[in-house]
Order: sequence, then C-alpha cells, then structure tokens
Amino acid sequence: METIKIEIPAEYKELFTDWWREAAIYGGRYSLKSHTVARYLLIRARQQKTRVLCCREFQTSIKESSHQLLADLIEYYGLNDFTVTDNSIINKETGSDFLFKGLWNNEQGIKSTEGVDIAWVEEAQTVSNNSLEVLTPTVRKDNSKIIYTYNRLLEEDPVHKRLVIEGRPNTLIINHNYDIAEKYGWMPDVIKQEMEDDKEKRPALYEHKWLGKPESKGRRIYTGWECYETVPKTARLERYGLNFGYSAHPLGLIALYYYNGGYIVDQIMYGLGYSNRNVADMLKNLEKALVIADSEDSKSIEEIRGYRINIIGSEKKVKRSLNLKAGTKKKYKKWSIQIVQNEKIGYTKRSVDVEREYQNFLWMTDPRTGQILDEPEEPFHYSMDAIKYAVCSLAPVINKQEYINQNFLNNMPSQTNARPANPAR
Repeated sequence: METIKIEIPAEYKELFTDWWREAAIYGGRYSLKSHTVARYLLIRARQQKTRVLCCREFQTSIKESSHQLLADLIEYYGLNDFTVTDNSIINKETGSDFLFKGLWNNEQGIKSTEGVDIAWVEEAQTVSNNSLEVLTPTVRKDNSKIIYTYNRLLEEDPVHKRLVIEGRPNTLIINHNYDIAEKYGWMPDVIKQEMEDDKEKRPALYEHKWLGKPESKGRRIYTGWECYETVPKTARLERYGLNFGYSAHPLGLIALYYYNGGYIVDQIMYGLGYSNRNVADMLKNLEKALVIADSEDSKSIEEIRGYRINIIGSEKKVKRSLNLKAGTKKKYKKWSIQIVQNEKIGYTKRSVDVEREYQNFLWMTDPRTGQILDEPEEPFHYSMDAIKYAVCSLAPVINKQEYINQNFLNNMPSQTNARPANPAR
C-alpha cells in the first residue's frame, strides 16, 4: 500500500490513542472537527480492517451523510485503495467498510448493524436520548469506539450532558474553535471574512456559530415536562391530537390524558407516508375520544370522518380566558402556545419523537442582538402542534371549570383526579 501523508492538527492527536471509549469533539464552525475525524477514520481504515458506522440523527438520503466528505478526501489524497460507490466506501486492501445510517425512527436498522468498530455521529447536538440508548449498546465489540462531533445547541443537549456535564468513564473531550484553523493557515480568506462580518454585525450569531456557545435556555418554548414510564391506570383519556403530514413533513398523532391536575401525552403515530385510512384504522382500535385535527386540511378531516371517526378541526382563533386579557389581539399561535405553557404536561417513555421535539422546540432569535422573538422556529413542531390542538380544545373547560370553580374544587373531598366531567367530550 502506498504511503501517503495526511495532515492532522496536533490538538487532535489523542484520537489515535486506545484508552478512550467515547469522544465528545465540539466547537464552533471551522474548528476542523469533521475534517479531522474523517481523516482519522480513513487512516484507521487503511491500517487495519475496520467497520465504520457513520450516523446522523436525521438522514433521509446519502446526500445528508458524511459520505461526500469522505469521498472528497479520498479523491484529494489519491487514496486509490478505496472503492467509493453511491452508498458505501470500501478499502480493497484491508476490507474496511463505511456504512451510512440515520438514527431517528430507525431503531431496528441500527440494532441490526453488526460488527461496528467505530461509530461516528455527526451533528450530534440533535441526537435524542432514545437514539443514544439504541446506539451505544449496538457498538459493543471489544475496543470499539463512538465519536460525536457537534456545535452545541442548548445547555443540556443529550450528548453534551452525557459526556461532558455528567461525564462517562474513558471519555475523550476535545473543544476547539476557528482559531485552530487560523493557526495552521487552513482558513480560507472568504471564510475569515464571513466570520469577521458576523463578529462585527451579528455578535449573538457569532458567539453561537463561531465560538460554539449554546443558545440561551430561554429559547426553549416548553420546559419542565415530566417523563412517565407509561400512562398511569388512573389517567383519563380526553382527546386525540392530529397534525397531518405533507410530503417531507411527518404526521403526528397523540393521545392526551388528564392526570393529577395536568396532562400526559402518549405518542400514537409519527412519521412519513401515513394515509388517512392508516390513521382511521389506528383510531378504530383505540379507546374512543374526540380527535382534534389541523383545520387547514378539511378534506382529510372529512375523509377520516367518513370512516366513522369522531373528528373535528381545531379552532385557530384566540379565545377569551381568565389568564389572558379579554378581547386580546394576540395571534393564535402565541396564544395556543401560552395555553400549553400554563398546563402541567408529561409524556410517556415511548413517546420518543414527542421528547425530541419538546427538547428542540425553540423561539427564533434576532441574529444581531440575540433577542428572543415571539415566533417559533419551523423544525420540531409536528407533534407539538398535535398537542397544541388537543390541549387548546379543552381551554374553555380549563378556564370556566378549573378557574371559576377553584374554591369549590378546593373544598371537595380529596380523591384522585377530582375534576368535573368534561362536557366537550
């Protein structure tokens, strides 16, 4: 095999040691994280037979993986011992191979991947706790390793919390920013100009994008939700919430239970490719309750109703309530979010997509000032909308019966789930 010189920054030399099991490699843009790990993996694959699993939380096609970066480096260095196909990379000399898979909604696909020596998780700031629980026992060979590369999103991103904040045995931690690229003269002028422009004109964006600082906790729209092992036996089903999926957007169907003064969300369906008939068939096999769906798709609502399902569209208008000023002009989106914020919410352990969206459902920010805006970011809202439809349909009951009759309820004999029957059911 031809000897080829591949440059690796000295700050990343610990990658080539054997003592670590997991590696948290994080920092801002142009900290050479991905390029260095890719080089390390190519070197390792040329030295000995190695099976590498390249992952991202969300990967619907090979174009969204690290395949292109590895292929580009193979071409750049003239590594002719590698064969690159549209969906795999194989070393002809050692038999090493690279596999590419998404973690989200792919539990069986990950678990069935045998003999992994090294797993590389890109964009690991978006990885959920459930994906970690699936991946880590899958990579189980002796001396196997897992590498996470990421730019922090929030203070307690699951990967960062696990490896850096809480800590795990035999963990390698590497944190660098763009200064490492400047040190070695590897930062193109056009990238440096972009960085300097952000630093001068958009300081909040500069700190997150280039210095790798996490976003403020204040950006999270919902906080304090509790995870339940399962729906308690004494919980009472109130509603189903349904957000229709369109093309590349997933469908979300949840069940909403009343329990101990709050609500518990149980994920029923989530994903792409579900038909209205699929939804109706699922609901027919569940306990009966009113379904609140996205009112913007009246045709789908009518079709599902035709299968003898009790379903109506959500009322997307601000309602008068005791916790909002009468006659308020607030938009429905902000009002409906506030209704959910005011409730005690939990979710079941199996509701992995609900948990992922809950943790990543954020307010937008002004890129210059960092000020939090009253507008949610677009991603991670599919099951959140389904929850919103279900909870807001109960808003008249919440306000009229639980606020107006507060003193009456306080004087009732203590009993589990003491609450008037819901006339909206």
